[in-house]
Amino acid sequence: MAFWDRLFSRLRAFLGEPLDKSLRRRLRAAAPAKISELREGLHCRIAGIVRPLDQGSLEAPLCGLPCVAYLLEVVEQRLTDVGTDRDLVVYDRKTVPFLLVDGEHRALVDPSFAQILLTSDHELTAASPHELSPRARSVLETYAPMRKDWSGTLRLTFRESIVEVGDRIAIAGVGKREADPHSGGERGYRDEVQQRLRFAGSQALPLLIGSDPP
Repeated sequence: MAFWDRLFSRLRAFLGEPLDKSLRRRLRAAAPAKISELREGLHCRIAGIVRPLDQGSLEAPLCGLPCVAYLLEVVEQRLTDVGTDRDLVVYDRKTVPFLLVDGEHRALVDPSFAQILLTSDHELTAASPHELSPRARSVLETYAPMRKDWSGTLRLTFRESIVEVGDRIAIAGVGKREADPHSGGERGYRDEVQQRLRFAGSQALPLLIGSDPP
């Protein structure tokens, strides 16, 4: 997935918003459904509040907020012998499984194969690293430690999209039912096992994660 993520980001760096808009249209076009009413195996769009699982959450590199997924990109515009060029100099994407909660109902979301279509929560530009905040400079030092010469840099653009804990989001994909290990209360051996929906994409058909309404 890392290869395709990086390829997607490079295309976005050069093509801009049209690629994102196309995927957002796919998210909006997915049939809406409530978690409580969803049938297994249907491609649809559900919405709810993001809650962390037992393994906790992530810390977004640029803003430092707790989240369950982040996408960080730094695009450099630099001077060359034939004009200007743009390059994706920093790319990082991390995710952890999380719960999507709608009232008393919830679904498990595994975003390992997903396109994060949220607009950039945090974006900043600077003409050189010297104009950046200490945290942004630390991001460059962490992800590009061997880069010492920025003299040809015309502009650095940081974009960070996050799926923040507590956000209301929408996802489009196919859900499958599984036993819910977090269902409350004790059960006898004759009691029905509580189930939940699990959403996980694939390389061929990734989940789409965006705002609600999309």
